[in-house]
Amino acid sequence: MRFLRRVQRWSRLGCGATAVAALIMASATASAQEDFSYGRRLYLDKAQCSYCHGWAGNGAGDGQSNGGAANLRQTRLNRAQLIIVIQCGRPGTAMPHFDESAYSDKPCYGMNEAEVGTRKPALPPGSTLQPREVEAVADYLLGKFVGRGAITRAECEESFGKDARACGEYGVKP
Repeated sequence: MRFLRRVQRWSRLGCGATAVAALIMASATASAQEDFSYGRRLYLDKAQCSYCHGWAGNGAGDGQSNGGAANLRQTRLNRAQLIIVIQCGRPGTAMPHFDESAYSDKPCYGMNEAEVGTRKPALPPGSTLQPREVEAVADYLLGKFVGRGAITRAECEESFGKDARACGEYGVKP
């Protein structure tokens, strides 16, 4: 009888632990979606990355953009490297630096303002980003673009809504 009570008690604890684990997993998933939502807002609105890189990160950019931005879907940069590029820009290219202190108070790529000279990336046309915002954009890129290949209809519909006319050109991922 005592053994049976122990089994029942452990069983209840096991079910409780399983329920707690399920809640933690659901919370983590919701948190990740919120993080992507925050990173997406920064990418599209505050930093205006989509102007050059496109809504899907494919480098196409908006109609007025020169279309010469990096295709983030094909990049091989890891999180730390993405953060550095976002903070410091890319010298000699149109990629701006989103860290207001880049090159002046904080060296980038081992160079200060004098060393980078005329190749210093410009400040962004919109707004600079705080370190946590840079990290959120990098996490958004890694979660939604990096290594994704061609744009799919599902990705388009996630951005523009179900059955959006603009999504007709994208195939369904097998």
